[in-house]
Amino acid sequence: MIASKSGKEDFLSHTNWMSFGEFAKKHGCFIIGRKTFESVQKWPDYNFNDIDAKLKIVISSNKDLELEPPYLLANSPKDAMGKAAAMNFESAILTGGSTINSAFLNENLIDEVMINIEPAIIGSGIPLFAECDFEKRLSFIDSVRIASDILQVRYKVNKN
Repeated sequence: MIASKSGKEDFLSHTNWMSFGEFAKKHGCFIIGRKTFESVQKWPDYNFNDIDAKLKIVISSNKDLELEPPYLLANSPKDAMGKAAAMNFESAILTGGSTINSAFLNENLIDEVMINIEPAIIGSGIPLFAECDFEKRLSFIDSVRIASDILQVRYKVNKN
């Protein structure tokens, strides 16, 4: 689960957030859905404005959504990838939520899945991928302990 049913992510650690920030800085670009964007922007201590990335793409069907640079609006996964490519980004970090994650996976636009396993179990909530008609096989790349109690696991998405 990436959030509780109400959308809260209180069980995720600051280490998880810092790890995302490092990868976003490395790739220079990240992509998020509008609901995730609006939810995180309300956090009291930090939000997406604090992430050091040159391009931040928000996917929304609302064409009137107003965003300040370095945020850009895209209306689909392919539109987001096209905008990133047009600005010479060879890769981007996709950080959800579940509907956007599924849309990208369904369109074969995810090369790798990285999951941070936090020391928390929640029985219901928002899954990493929303229910959708797909089945993808993964190949293990590696795992690393990013904190004493957080394991980061990386998988390649097999595109066959």
